[in-house]
Amino acid sequence: MEVKGVRVKVLGRGSYGAVHLVQTIGHVPRFYAVKSADETMSSSLRKEYQILQQFIACPNIVRCFGAFTSVRPGGQGNVFNLFLEYASGGSLLDLMREYGGKIPERDVKCYARMILEGLVDIHKKGYIHSDLKPGNILVFPPQDSIGLNTLKIADFGLVKQYGVEDKRIWEYGFRGTAIYMSPESVIGEGYWSIGYMVTRLHHC
Repeated sequence: MEVKGVRVKVLGRGSYGAVHLVQTIGHVPRFYAVKSADETMSSSLRKEYQILQQFIACPNIVRCFGAFTSVRPGGQGNVFNLFLEYASGGSLLDLMREYGGKIPERDVKCYARMILEGLVDIHKKGYIHSDLKPGNILVFPPQDSIGLNTLKIADFGLVKQYGVEDKRIWEYGFRGTAIYMSPESVIGEGYWSIGYMVTRLHHC
């Protein structure tokens, strides 16, 4: 996949590189969130690309439209780019802040269901997300003015596959974000973070 486009702004940065909002150049301009990393450090993005290809039809997992390698200006190395659907509503963390830290209980129930449905799809494929948190849940505005936002799980860079030994040495001894992990997860015996996250949605 190769797309001509213009970078509009930076949406975020991570250990892999940066995420830019890109507007394509063409008859019908479209917006994408493009994750980019130097090719020599793109293993995490390439892994994410391979995984996301398995969830194209899953409504509660961010959609990937493809990937390609580009050349830096001046020919100074290559960049691996991952094209994702753009969540104009930001992340669930942003939504929590908009509500002043406390999302109405009636909405929390619907949002929790969306996240759980996404997790079920992930687990059916034999994966564990490993870094479920509000910052990794993207918000897509409703199609009409009265509907509820749609939540989609994103950021599959730390995904673990069932039955595959994790040989990577992690800085703190475990993968994921500690504040959203249960004690069982830290010692490698559990992987559910949704309970604590849902509690934070309504009780911050």
